[in-house]
Amino acid sequence: MRFRATPATLREGIRQLLVLRTIAVAGQTAAIALASILDVALPLVPMLGIVGGLIGLNVVVWLRLRSPREASRVELLANLGIDLTAFTALLYLSGGASNPFSLIFVLHAVITALLLPTSIAWIGIALVVVLYLALGDFRLPLVMATGDALPGGLLKFGQGLSFTLTTAITAWFVLRMVAALRALDRMLDESSQRALRDDAVLRVGALAAGAAHELATPLTTMAVVAKEIEADAESAALRDEARILGAQIEICRGTLGSLMAAAGHAGAVGGGRERIDRFLQSVADRSRAIHPEASIVCAWNALPLVEIFAEEGFRQALVSLLNNAVEASAQDVRFTAHLHGATLSVTLADHGPGAAPDDLPKLGQAFFTTKPRGKGVGLGLVLASRAIERLGGTLTWENLPGGGLCARVEVPMASLQIDRTI
Repeated sequence: MRFRATPATLREGIRQLLVLRTIAVAGQTAAIALASILDVALPLVPMLGIVGGLIGLNVVVWLRLRSPREASRVELLANLGIDLTAFTALLYLSGGASNPFSLIFVLHAVITALLLPTSIAWIGIALVVVLYLALGDFRLPLVMATGDALPGGLLKFGQGLSFTLTTAITAWFVLRMVAALRALDRMLDESSQRALRDDAVLRVGALAAGAAHELATPLTTMAVVAKEIEADAESAALRDEARILGAQIEICRGTLGSLMAAAGHAGAVGGGRERIDRFLQSVADRSRAIHPEASIVCAWNALPLVEIFAEEGFRQALVSLLNNAVEASAQDVRFTAHLHGATLSVTLADHGPGAAPDDLPKLGQAFFTTKPRGKGVGLGLVLASRAIERLGGTLTWENLPGGGLCARVEVPMASLQIDRTI
C-alpha cells in the first residue's frame, strides 16, 4: 500500500513528516544532552546547529500547511531530502555507522517507499544504503572525552533504544498511512456509488421526458372516460369505482411530472410556499390514494407551523418511501416528523419482514431491491436517495427490534426554505 499522488495525500504525507521530524528533533536533543552528561566527546556546535535548522524547517512547514495551497511532489521530495541529509550529517559527527542510532536509516527507507512512486522510491532507498555504507569509513569517531572507546554497556543500551524507537515509529507511521488510505478508499467508494445513482437519475430523466409525451394523451383520455362513467353510473358502487379510477389516473399524471422534476428536467412541479404540516399531510394523502387499504399513523403535531418550499422532488421521495413501507405491511405504518435542532427528521416505519443486515447499506443503490422478482428494481429508492442528498440530507435504514424496517430522513431546514426551481 502506498499513497496515491493526489494533492490531499501529498499534503497528508508532509504533515506526517512534520510530526516525525518533531519526534526526531526531541530525540536528537535528548541524545545529545545525555551524551554530554556521560562525557561523550561530541562536536556540539555543528550538531546543535543541525538540530536548530530542523526546528526552523518545522516552523516553515507548519506555516505552509496552514495555507490552502495544494501540496506538490517536489515539496514532499524536498522534505525527505532535507531529513535524510540532516540525519546523515548528525551520524557523520557522531561515529557514523558505528553509532547505534544508524538503525534509523531503516525508517527513512520505509518512509521513502511509502511516499514516493516506485521508480523514485528505489532511487531513494539505494541512496539510503549508499549513505549508510559510506558512513562506515567516513565519520568522526564516537569516543569518550578521555579518548577511550565507549563502554559496552552504553553501546548495548543505545542499540536497544534505537531498535525500539525505529520499530515503534515505523509501525506508527505505517498505521497512520494505512488509515489514511482506507479513509480515501471509503471516499472513493462513496463517490463511485453517488456517480452510479446520478447516472441512473439521468437515464430515468431522459426516459421520463419521452414517457411524459407518450402517456399524457392516453391518461387524459382515460381521465375523461372515468368522469363520464362516474356521471352516468346507475349504481353507487360503480360511481365509487370510477372515482377511484379517476384518482389513480391523476396520481399517474402527477407522478410523471414529479419524476421529471426529481431528475432535473423541469422545475419543482407544484412547488411553492407551503406550511410544513400540510406538506407532510399531502405525502400521506397521496400514499393513501395509491393504497386505499393502508393504515398510516401520522405524528408531527410538535412541529412549528413554518412554511417551507414544497419541492416536488422531496415530496415524491417521501411518497416513495412511504409507499415502500405500506407495501411491506399495510397496517400500522408510522409516519412521524420532528425538529432536531435545525434539522427536520422524518421516520417511516413498517411492520414487515425488514431487511437482512448486509442489505441495509445497499438500499438506495442502483439498482438494488429486496422485493421479489417482477415487483420492482429499486428505482424509487435511487430517486428518493438522490433527491434527499440534493437537499444536503441523509437517508438511513435500520431494522426495528420488534420487526419491520425504518427509513430515517434528515434534512437541514435551511435547505427546505430555499426556492430551488430550475
